[in-house]
Amino acid sequence: MKTMTRRMLQLLSFSAACALSAGGCDTAPEEEVHESDAPASATNGLTAINGLSSTNGLSSTNGLSSTNGLSSTNGLSSTNGLMTTSAGRDTVAYIARCALPATATLVKKDQNGVSYSFKGALGLAPQWQDGACDINCQEIVSACLMAHINTAGVHIPLWIVAKNPSVGWSLNPDYPNQEGSFFGNIFTKGTHGTDPMKVPAFYCNGNAYNVDVVPGRIGASQQGAPYVNPYIVGPYATGTAGYCRDVCATSDRPYQTSGFKSCNGWNNVITVYRQATN
Repeated sequence: MKTMTRRMLQLLSFSAACALSAGGCDTAPEEEVHESDAPASATNGLTAINGLSSTNGLSSTNGLSSTNGLSSTNGLSSTNGLMTTSAGRDTVAYIARCALPATATLVKKDQNGVSYSFKGALGLAPQWQDGACDINCQEIVSACLMAHINTAGVHIPLWIVAKNPSVGWSLNPDYPNQEGSFFGNIFTKGTHGTDPMKVPAFYCNGNAYNVDVVPGRIGASQQGAPYVNPYIVGPYATGTAGYCRDVCATSDRPYQTSGFKSCNGWNNVITVYRQATN
């Protein structure tokens, strides 16, 4: 079984003046990121995500390419896109956290030659550090980034499960409320036969999406969320309440109540659990 530190994401939001926390959130010029002892702990969520719009996603216009390793110039540009702004580097920090393991660090320079270090955490797609990010890589990193989003700037801990072996299916009793599942591909428009003008960024409702609701998350009145529930209004609309349990394939025994391994052909799904508030 995995330990709690392998799957707990600390979901906080960035403000314009986001400061480094004790756990280490973003990167600082000429410094490495100092992580907490929990290798899968992410200390900030993505409130305003540069490049995670409904139309552009993490496209090459942001200086990011899935066909080359993040460590290479062609994989993540120093002079164009994400690395050239603070908000963009926030996004890079979460790409590294999602894709790379806790033993890895991505070092990149900005357009002024200043070096930034981005520490890995979850290790969902470690091959992307030095090689291409294929479709499975794109989908699992997409799901992970969406799972980090808090649109209201509220700091909450979450527990995630997935079939990816770096995460696994084990639950934690301190996180009883299944919030929902995230899936899609925010790198490429129109994949899986979806709208060719948009990147597919989706979620579905967990069994307790409306229990102990917190601002900025599923079940609340999110403003500006980059994902939609396609089972309510969208390409897979069923006329139902958009519950994952009605449309997605559950995880295998003995974890069939933990999460979902696929939803309408999307095979890289991350399911999120919230804490009880009282």
